[in-house]
Amino acid sequence: MPMPPPQTFEIDFEPIGKRVEVASHAILLEAAQEAGIGLLSSCGGLGNCGQCRVTILEGAVSPPTGDEEFILSEVELHSGQRLACSTQIQSNVKVYIPNSSLITAQRLQLKGDSSDLPLDPVICACDIDVPAPTLHDQRSDLERIADTLAQTHQRPGAVAEPAVVRQISTVARQHNWRITAFLRDNEIIGLAPPGTRPVGMAVDLGTTKIAAYLLDLATGQELAAGGGLNPQIGYGEDVISRLAYTRRHQTGGETLADLIRRKLDTLLAELVQHAGVTREQVADVCIVGNTAMTHLLLELPVHQLTTAPYVAATGAAVDIKARAIGLTTAPGAYVHLLPCIGGFVGADHVAMILASRLDQAEHAVLGIDIGTNTEIALAKPGQAFLASASCASGPAFEGAHISDGMRAAAGAIEAVKLTETGVQLKTVDDVPAIGLCGSGIVDAVAELRRRDLLNQRGRFNRDNSRVRSGRHGLEFLLAPASQSGSSRDVVITQHDVNEIQLAKAAIRAGLEALLKATNTAPKEVKEVIIAGAFGSYLNLKSAIDIGMFPPLPEARFKQVGNAAGVGAKLALLSRAVRTRARQLAANADYIELTTFPKFNRLFALSMLFPAEASSAAEKPIAKAQGGADENNR
Repeated sequence: MPMPPPQTFEIDFEPIGKRVEVASHAILLEAAQEAGIGLLSSCGGLGNCGQCRVTILEGAVSPPTGDEEFILSEVELHSGQRLACSTQIQSNVKVYIPNSSLITAQRLQLKGDSSDLPLDPVICACDIDVPAPTLHDQRSDLERIADTLAQTHQRPGAVAEPAVVRQISTVARQHNWRITAFLRDNEIIGLAPPGTRPVGMAVDLGTTKIAAYLLDLATGQELAAGGGLNPQIGYGEDVISRLAYTRRHQTGGETLADLIRRKLDTLLAELVQHAGVTREQVADVCIVGNTAMTHLLLELPVHQLTTAPYVAATGAAVDIKARAIGLTTAPGAYVHLLPCIGGFVGADHVAMILASRLDQAEHAVLGIDIGTNTEIALAKPGQAFLASASCASGPAFEGAHISDGMRAAAGAIEAVKLTETGVQLKTVDDVPAIGLCGSGIVDAVAELRRRDLLNQRGRFNRDNSRVRSGRHGLEFLLAPASQSGSSRDVVITQHDVNEIQLAKAAIRAGLEALLKATNTAPKEVKEVIIAGAFGSYLNLKSAIDIGMFPPLPEARFKQVGNAAGVGAKLALLSRAVRTRARQLAANADYIELTTFPKFNRLFALSMLFPAEASSAAEKPIAKAQGGADENNR
């Protein structure tokens, strides 16, 4: 009898977003190395350094070895932690790799256009010289501070909660009653040595990535910036997956909230250390994110977000004590979350509108924030905002569901150019290719279409010699195994093309629906603002050529980086901006795409590529099998 084919399993490496197929009982460390993922392992895989720690989220693996039981605690083993060098694969598995186990980190988008940040913070720093208590003046410590604030700063009726009162007696006496009081309206939220400036943290809480900034509330100066991957990604790549997790597990909401809260506090610790300030100086925090992310952060009910009509538990702006979500700051500091517009159009979208000043536009402007979810707003003079619901675009543009897809880490192909002699590639950090990130996928598809290797429906041209048959159907070779960083061919398959068609169709159909709902012709749009991490690196010509955006002149497009992060900084520094946020959220018209007339037809038409994708300078070519040429980077 013929031998059965060897059994293979898929490993999903998160949060990198890389998927590989391996043989049964393959060693996890070796599989990661073959996939081009740099795991720390100073012992060379002998199992005694403990650096290659990972967490098994799903699937069956071999039992812990003696080395693992020696290095890892019972609690760690029980939580799924393992050493990659000692773990054999026995089924399809999902593996979480912490940053501490990675040799290289993923590229994050922290920058945005933050010029002219207005200064009108909710926090006031008042330097005071308080009369010390005597036998003839036995007012309480809080009372004498409140009286001094009323007399010298015209701040009558100052109050403080017990968490702040616990700080008063010690700090006041340490500094001989010469102190700085941080006030939020008439509430004392913290005390500091005289002359201390308050600082604040602004956060863009993305589904995939987090960007955080520390700002001087007195000057508006950015003191530090940092970021990282959202640790919730191990429980689902997209919003819906995470919401489903909370439904399947009784303590799922608590688990996801704890993950993100600990991550935010860790980021805060890194920022204050870098800036040379103390946590007690952190007097205010502003966080923006989509509706699901902010609901999970606050442990609000999320079941109603998963079923029609997809409503938020609350759409209003929220102010909550920082300590209530695990942040170590000034004892009475608050966290402010901007309002949301709809069930899946959240505070991050409001922040993008604020940063881009769409609410103050003098002509028709489209704002598109591309991330794991895509939100769109149209500003039109004399008309209310109309914002689309989130488009399900992110997973593919983050590398999910793409055969060799990955996020923007070292070795990710981010730009592609087909030539007569082969393929020119640009990778993150200019190292050998191991997969494709979002911008590279869009570039590759656009190039294939320009060269007529793909037809208008997105099907490969079988007659072209550069298209070959692979394990999963037709494919195009981008980097041969001999030149890749994973010792495997890096390809783009028919399935990958279809995934990009779905993703770009979601965005284009949302745009078309918004334009139709407002009776706006595409030519009326004078500016298109592209925001978000993916949008920052996107080749606009490629995006237009595959039909993701309307065929407007490229000069009308503006890539602004992390606009949501800038909006969070604006709201941190200005009461007026917070008022603007409430007003625009209240006045926005929310377009629910699932009920928009003939939306399914719009989506189906948006799946097609534009009929004219090849230019005269880019005629079809049919040379030898596609591979990397001498200019491959």
